[in-house]
Amino acid sequence: MAQSEFPSGNGQSGGLERWFTDRLRWFRALDKRFQIAAAAGLAILLAGVAVLSLSLSGGNGGKQTDETVNPPPISREPSAAPVQPPTPGGLPASPNPLTGDVRPGGKVLAVKIDNVGAATQARQAGLNSADIVYAIRVEGGLSRLMAIYDSSHVPTSVGPVRSARETDLPILAAYGKVDFAYSGASNGFLPDLAKANVFNVTPSTYGGFSNGGSSPTFISPAAVFAQFPDAAVAPDIGLRFADAPNTPPGGTSADSFVVRMPAASFGFSWDGSKYLVSTDGHAAVTDSGQRDTTTNVIVQHVNIVPGRFTDGLDNNAVLSRTTGSGNADVYRNGLVYHCTWSKPTDSSPTTYSINGSPMTLQSGRTWIVLAS
Repeated sequence: MAQSEFPSGNGQSGGLERWFTDRLRWFRALDKRFQIAAAAGLAILLAGVAVLSLSLSGGNGGKQTDETVNPPPISREPSAAPVQPPTPGGLPASPNPLTGDVRPGGKVLAVKIDNVGAATQARQAGLNSADIVYAIRVEGGLSRLMAIYDSSHVPTSVGPVRSARETDLPILAAYGKVDFAYSGASNGFLPDLAKANVFNVTPSTYGGFSNGGSSPTFISPAAVFAQFPDAAVAPDIGLRFADAPNTPPGGTSADSFVVRMPAASFGFSWDGSKYLVSTDGHAAVTDSGQRDTTTNVIVQHVNIVPGRFTDGLDNNAVLSRTTGSGNADVYRNGLVYHCTWSKPTDSSPTTYSINGSPMTLQSGRTWIVLAS
């Protein structure tokens, strides 16, 4: 077997010294050029040995570390949702856009409600569960209501449900594709309703109308949402909220007021916490005697023009133009603010401003009366 030229030592240091002495003599005997080459080769050899030693030891004195060999597992726990900072007035950053409540808004259902005659008004149901109630002038100077509900809180019953009108669709365009419940419409308006961006909930599309869809007829909002589940979730329609004492500057006291139409009227009286609603000179009630109430009232002054459709009588239907701009009187916390409103397109939010700043409401239900 071949023997290594490097002495094993065996405890004899003298043998090792003689080996190095012999090699040194050999090196000095070399030509100068060969000495340089030999030195360079030795340097390369030593560097390679050093690198190999570090690789085998893991760069940590020969010990492996968890950081190098076994990295910590990636956490699969979901990160906590960021905390939303409060907005002025103590409300969270994303309240219900229709009411300003901390309760998130649900899917939207709009319902046309009959409002003609004391007997009809006494039968009304569900108004105090609405997020928003629109009071709209119709033919003959009379009025009809359109109540907006969201699926996060609905009443047992809503009605009496009546027919749709031309004013309704430009209002609803800002809400997205919502469920729209009504019973009937003029023949000329039916094609517009069929192609409108709404889910038409009528006696012909939904079997849940009471009394076979004949007046007086009522619906269950929960049942409507179950059968028409794809309605848009409550969007930002332009309302802004800030609860008292963060009321805007510039309001003047107004404990009671009346808004008149040619053959209808709406009265509102502040009781210290809410407005009590009157219709046509008497207390408005819902759900068998409960007084209609609202937190805010917006009297939105609009142009009211003849509508495109007629019922064949002289009292042609009218259109309240809610797209455009104009003045508005906003009532909250027993005060009135004289504002402006703007809605550039049918699908735009309606913004209400006072002295160039957004007009804010108290969180809660809002009645919007469209008046000339």
